Amino acid sequence: MGHTEITETHRHRWGARLAMAALWCLALTGYFSPWIGRQPMTAALAWNGYDLFDVLRLLPEIESGALSVNLQALRLPLLALALLAPLLAHRAAPWVRIGAAAAGAVLALVTLPPYPQILTAWRTPGWRVPFWWGIGAAGSAATAWWWGPRLGRYLPWLAIGIIALALVPAASTLGRLLPALRTLHAAPVRPAWGFWCCLGSLVAIGLVHWGRAVRRTYEPV
Repeated sequence: MGHTEITETHRHRWGARLAMAALWCLALTGYFSPWIGRQPMTAALAWNGYDLFDVLRLLPEIESGALSVNLQALRLPLLALALLAPLLAHRAAPWVRIGAAAAGAVLALVTLPPYPQILTAWRTPGWRVPFWWGIGAAGSAATAWWWGPRLGRYLPWLAIGIIALALVPAASTLGRLLPALRTLHAAPVRPAWGFWCCLGSLVAIGLVHWGRAVRRTYEPV
């Protein structure tokens, strides 16, 4: 392989890494942007994916038990982004991998219950599941700088699994909540641009990894 071909390959890899980083940033931006929309938009509906977990607990249908949904699923996209951060940087320099792992651990810890609930969250119904999800994701993300590069051809499949396990429950939960929100506000309510930005970016990351997984499956060992 000539010098020109090596340079072009190097540029292609850097371009692919920057594109994946951009998609990750778009997904994170989308998660913290409005997920619920109507015309005209009001401050009461400017809820992002992170807010929804806490705000929708106060819906009359949720409090009465008439609507049974897993609100904890709305935090899954953020946990997925926490785990993906070090995985997307698995071929970068060690300091970049460590930085991405630290960022992922911080994002995972953000999903933990607030004080004082966190003091007993590990054993309290309603808080126990998100507590252990957050702790598990934080530990996995923090150590992914080491084990991520060792996954080899299995890394794309792991990334696809993480994205699917986050998006499907979150989208399903939001869809089941929309009728109650329409009743509450007596107006048409729909997923807003933040939801579609987060979903679309994560789907794009998943498709890229699917392509890589298929190629690696048929590569000679």
